[in-house]
Parts: sequence; structure tokens; C-alpha cells
Amino acid sequence: MPVTDEISALRQEILDLLNQQMAALDSPLGLSDTVLTDCYHRQERVQELRERLQTLSGSTRVVTVSSQIGQLEGDVSCAARPPVATAEVNARN
Repeated sequence: MPVTDEISALRQEILDLLNQQMAALDSPLGLSDTVLTDCYHRQERVQELRERLQTLSGSTRVVTVSSQIGQLEGDVSCAARPPVATAEVNARN
């Protein structure tokens, strides 16, 4: 597989995993032990993929994109989120 194709595949897998993280966190069912364990496994996998992406990348552009993904990943956490006040929700809309 050419490097550019592998980089694209890695990015796609990272995005898929982050989307799964968001779905788990937004679930009305909450975070059971099983869901939380899956969440931690996905975080580990994202880290592995980021390391592989950095290894493959030779250009600054790819490293920059990887850094941006890292920032997104930092925003996706398995920690419980505090409740949002109704006024804050209304202000966002």
C-alpha cells in the first residue's frame, strides 16, 4: 500500500474511532463499565494510530494534521461531563 493511501486509511480510522467516542459519550444510557472500558480501548487505539501516522509522515503538513487530531482527541474524554445549565443550552442555540 502506498504511504499516502496508508496515511489516509489511518486518518479515517482515527476519525471513525473519535466518532464512536462521541456517540458513547452522548448516549442517553450513560457510561456503564463496559462502555467505559471500550472507550479506554479506543483511546489507546487512537494513540497507536497517531504514532504510526507520525512515523509515516515526512512532511510538516501531516504532522500538523496529526497535532490537530491530537487536540480533538484531547477534547474527547471518557470522564463524566458536568450537566449543562438550560440557559447555556439556550444561549448556544
